[in-house]
Amino acid sequence: MQGALALVNGVLYVGRHEATAHVRPYDLDGRPLSEGFSFRGPGGEACALGGLAVDEDHHIWIGDRLAEQVRGFTLFGREFAAFSGVQAGSADVRGGLTQLVDLALVRPAGHEEVEPALIVARGGWRRHAVQLFTTEGRWSGSLKPQGDPIGRFRGVRAVSSLGRLVYVCEGRPGRIQVFRDGEFHFQFTIPVRAGGAFEPVAVAPLESGRLVVACGGEESGLLLVDAGGRLVRVLAEAGTEAGQVREPNDLEAEAGDAGSDPRIVAIDLDAERVQVFTLGGRCHGELSELPGRAL
Repeated sequence: MQGALALVNGVLYVGRHEATAHVRPYDLDGRPLSEGFSFRGPGGEACALGGLAVDEDHHIWIGDRLAEQVRGFTLFGREFAAFSGVQAGSADVRGGLTQLVDLALVRPAGHEEVEPALIVARGGWRRHAVQLFTTEGRWSGSLKPQGDPIGRFRGVRAVSSLGRLVYVCEGRPGRIQVFRDGEFHFQFTIPVRAGGAFEPVAVAPLESGRLVVACGGEESGLLLVDAGGRLVRVLAEAGTEAGQVREPNDLEAEAGDAGSDPRIVAIDLDAERVQVFTLGGRCHGELSELPGRAL
């Protein structure tokens, strides 16, 4: 089973799938706020989550990897929007939605009144791996990997945004690319022990400019890094015990970071565990009723 998270205005949305997909909202103390809802593909076929994002109106946007669609749902599970990718001979065509891995929402800088755009991330080795769409499904651009208009992203695992910045995790190259106002800003990697590999699978930006990075593989863990990508501290090490993480799927951070201690949420162990951490690395506990288990 795989999972995804979204955290908006103090509400945590947890998505999991295994043929049928399930989404449920919680508060950050782990209490379910509703029964949530379940869904399958457009024709009743199996569904696989390729990203989860929630806007300020609590519309839930899902990347359906098997259907190659982005789909919009209300809190009650009513599907109100869906768009498919461009169908062409090349899997790297702009507007394509093959191999969906993640979604995020972003607004143009200085245009808070404008509807947010959907950032749609795809895996593989491709130029158009990180694209922007309107919520009506109109393609509006692709990020240029390392600023190269003919370059390719390699193995994108996740995308996240805060303000003017967008962060793209590439798992196997072991780097995070940072974009500012849609243009390449810089990239960073984090050294690990000899023989290990830095494999970023999710990133949660904080309002202070710092980041929490979830890593997979043998170096599984949660890392706090500064705005330049330098390691500040390890928040959680690899393992299956409480307060450890193993092969995380996704990561979210609570809003706030100035004079407060925002909580960090991670889903791991094949989406069978969701834990809540502080920036000091203390684990508050885990959710006991996950979507699809209690529905």
